[in-house]
Amino acid sequence: MALRMGKHTGSFAPGAPGERARSAAVARAFQALPSAHREILTETVFRERSVNEAAALLGVPVDVVKVRVYQALRALHATLGAPVTR
Repeated sequence: MALRMGKHTGSFAPGAPGERARSAAVARAFQALPSAHREILTETVFRERSVNEAAALLGVPVDVVKVRVYQALRALHATLGAPVTR
């Protein structure tokens, strides 16, 4: 059973038309990031670590983790042509 985009969600869900193309674009944009940004997003987003956990694991200050996450997300948005919200 495929999931479809909800009536009022405005977001993609698995199985929705165009979802595969969007996933591929995000994967390409992620791979184009500098290694420090890929590493920080891997730890904080994909592995769901807190900034404190990621900082301890990577041996960098918490503020560095926060800055790298911010910069990496902005770079992804720019590459994908998505508007950046504040």
